[in-house]
Amino acid sequence: MSERFNPQQQQLLALAAVFQAAQLADDIALRGDCEPRAFEALMQGVMALDADSFDAIYPQPALLRDGVSLLNRSLNRDSAGGNLRPLNYGLALLHLAAKLRKSDDTVNILRHRLKALDGQQAHFSSVRDDAFCHRLAGIYVDTLGTFRFRIQVKGEPAHLQDENKAARVRALFLAGVRAAFLWHQLGGRRWQLLFQRKRLLSAIESIDINSL
Repeated sequence: MSERFNPQQQQLLALAAVFQAAQLADDIALRGDCEPRAFEALMQGVMALDADSFDAIYPQPALLRDGVSLLNRSLNRDSAGGNLRPLNYGLALLHLAAKLRKSDDTVNILRHRLKALDGQQAHFSSVRDDAFCHRLAGIYVDTLGTFRFRIQVKGEPAHLQDENKAARVRALFLAGVRAAFLWHQLGGRRWQLLFQRKRLLSAIESIDINSL
């Protein structure tokens, strides 16, 4: 499927997956739920450990549509309304991924834990299961959660204090970091968001969201 996208478009779609994770996390924090198919796509992306292409990790790019839209608004510097929170989460996930890349030990632990969970997937009916999300959340806490940098989530206290919803937010943040790793592998760099904004906008606007 990725034949439909040139390398730069694939890079931007990987970045859109980061913002998709941020948007869904914000949805859960605010209203307690998010779009289930989009959530599942990101969880499956986390578990695509040995995949080395955009197509193999995100075979249904249509499910990244909200992330594409949020990224477009970000590049257009539109932080109005409810955009600012998920935009900040997305940028924080890029920062967290950068810290992870500098820690080989943490990367190895993360990979080992995900490999172990992958071998146990048959015990879960779906990657959307609360139990599965708690396992991913535990991996997030034990790896990315050891860094001094923390993502401060804002939302309804009742949702933030719900253990199942909090686990889903952490699982989404893990998915966002996974997408950020792919974005970096495909040549994405944070400085591009500042100094190549027009070029990136042109590339993302060349992706027909409605045809994804």
